[in-house]
Amino acid sequence: MKYFAWTMVILAVLAALLAASLASRETSSRSDCSGRIVIVKGPDGRPMECVCEEGALAACFKPGP
Repeated sequence: MKYFAWTMVILAVLAALLAASLASRETSSRSDCSGRIVIVKGPDGRPMECVCEEGALAACFKPGP
């Protein structure tokens, strides 16, 4: 019985970690591609200009001329 209980605890912890990982990835990768060009926060926290195609980010560049 102890073996079954520990197995269930380990599976529950793994399921919770997987759910948290998927939830954080989904919220961090969302972007508002309502226009052709959008400005998003880059990985270093600086703004980046991104081109949207079919509702998804296609390419990102440093802002400027």
